Amino acid sequence: MKRSIPFVLFLFTGLQFSIYAQQEVAQHSYSLSDIPQVAVEARIAKPMPTKAVDGFSENPQMPFSNDGSDLEFVDHIQTRSLIVERQIIGITQYDLQSNASIDDRLVGSGSTLSAAWTMSLELTPFSDRGTGYNFYDGSLWEEQPYERIESVRVGWPSIVHTGSGIEVSVTHPGVDTPLWMASREIGSNSAWSEMEIPSEGPYGNVWPRIAAGGPDGNTIHVICVSTPEANGGELYQGQDGALLYYRSLDAGVTWEQSTFTQLDSSNFNGFDGDTYAIHARDGVVAFAVFNDFMDTFVMISEDNGDNWEYMPVIDFPVDNYMVDDGLPIDGGEDFDNDGIFQEYLNSDGSGDIHVDQNGQVHVVFGGMYYMDADTLDGTTSYFPGTNGLEYWNQSFGVDSSLTIAYAYDIDESGTLDLEDDIAEYFVSLAGIPSMGSNATGDLFVTYSAIREDYSTGSQNYRHLYVVNSTDNGSTWNSDDACDLTPDLDFDGYESVFASIAPDVMDDLEIIFQRDFEPGLHVRGDQDPVDLNDIVHLRVSVADLGGCADIEFNDWVGVSEPFSDGEVMIYPNPASSSVEIVIDRAGSHNVRILDLNGRVIREWATNSMVEVVNVTDFVSGIYIIELSQGDSRTTFRLAVD
Repeated sequence: MKRSIPFVLFLFTGLQFSIYAQQEVAQHSYSLSDIPQVAVEARIAKPMPTKAVDGFSENPQMPFSNDGSDLEFVDHIQTRSLIVERQIIGITQYDLQSNASIDDRLVGSGSTLSAAWTMSLELTPFSDRGTGYNFYDGSLWEEQPYERIESVRVGWPSIVHTGSGIEVSVTHPGVDTPLWMASREIGSNSAWSEMEIPSEGPYGNVWPRIAAGGPDGNTIHVICVSTPEANGGELYQGQDGALLYYRSLDAGVTWEQSTFTQLDSSNFNGFDGDTYAIHARDGVVAFAVFNDFMDTFVMISEDNGDNWEYMPVIDFPVDNYMVDDGLPIDGGEDFDNDGIFQEYLNSDGSGDIHVDQNGQVHVVFGGMYYMDADTLDGTTSYFPGTNGLEYWNQSFGVDSSLTIAYAYDIDESGTLDLEDDIAEYFVSLAGIPSMGSNATGDLFVTYSAIREDYSTGSQNYRHLYVVNSTDNGSTWNSDDACDLTPDLDFDGYESVFASIAPDVMDDLEIIFQRDFEPGLHVRGDQDPVDLNDIVHLRVSVADLGGCADIEFNDWVGVSEPFSDGEVMIYPNPASSSVEIVIDRAGSHNVRILDLNGRVIREWATNSMVEVVNVTDFVSGIYIIELSQGDSRTTFRLAVD
């Protein structure tokens, strides 16, 4: 049974034309009520999760199959002519890149890019989890990584470049430990220097975000929260999840810690993990917190973090609201048309903040309706069918955001037809945004929006979009946004967790996570564990106006000699299964032989990953042989 979503006539409140590639693109601004929303009968509230996943207690399920037949990975580079270049730069089985807002995972320009993501490649409780890292030197990405950069198990990396030429990643190692920092010269082959970020308390710091700024570019700003009680922590200064601020004025050599009086327990009960973002440029540093039952707000410092100003974006009607306190039943909106005005619009927890080249602060976030109608159930509710991406900047007043993007009526039928089940990211139908700007002040926002025309039969896929503004955020090309993952080559990709390099030059530089199943393994749907691609996109700014007509030129490759790093075998030794990762294009023949030369298994594959069950193998040494045309390579496999 599908849901029908009526298309609402757009009310244009602003209009401007910008020129990209000699094409005119209309710029508009909307309110949330001007865009498609789910039909009233589909506006069903669902319980909000009681805690964010911390990454230390997940127990993975088995893969889709033991022989890899369901892991049909595209193993070639695809180019969207003149507009998008696409390349897989890494893989991960740990598919939760964020509980809500995405970190800054990509930094630099087209000639020097550093990318980071949470990576695990083991079918265990992700014991190898850490930062996957890759570097682009202006011509090539490095080989895909198969080991984390840290010596300890961590997660949730944010990465920056300092003015002194250092790249810095900050992560959390555990619910009862300080934050962890890894650093080295940008793009070098030297070992990463590692250290704990000194903490005066509390019991554990988690879900960090990092920004670099200051007069010399060597100030590092970090925000995080203390470990909430639901994740094994304890109250800190009267708050369940206190927001903490760390600053280093010398690129991470020394650190100072502080909190904010505006955000203490008299104003906020605490904060959820991953519901915040930070950015800095020169002496301006700003962070935003995207709340559900509290104010959504920004904090801005114009003196490199010495003094801060609090600015509300959305004024929630009840201060210090606690679950089951009960909201006013006639003060909100009647989103579900039940005659009671008890639904309240706030952020969906996923957002981004950006300081442009003029020092102005911009904010973008998914919109979400919430309610707490049952005051005895110990939880609150959200409406997963809420559709709309909101924008605000510091020249706006409170409760004055614009709706700049949304999920689209692709076939122009007048309705959005979605499957009954919406994959659980706990965000808007158009959410998880990331923002950048260029030297002329143009703004660019990537976001993940659900598609009515691609589904598994039970859930709809999300695609990655980009929307832009050429007038400092007043209007946006909302109904001409570019789908950067149009699935012309394959109609089953899920594209989420995009992060754009904040400083845009000629191209947008973006990384995102891609797989074949809507939803997540670690959280929400808890789908079977699978390998996910980390994909880099390069999008020409000049070509954004021409994204309606898209053609793909697929590089399928020819038979070439195998190179180091193109094939990986792990684990080795193996006891139950072994994964063969083939990082090169085209079809390959795979044979497994014993030491007497007898063929144990043999097959052909176009997949990037083959998972082989070896439970019926006798303990000993085997040979894995891969061939493509006249090229051949072999590996020794130990089975114990």
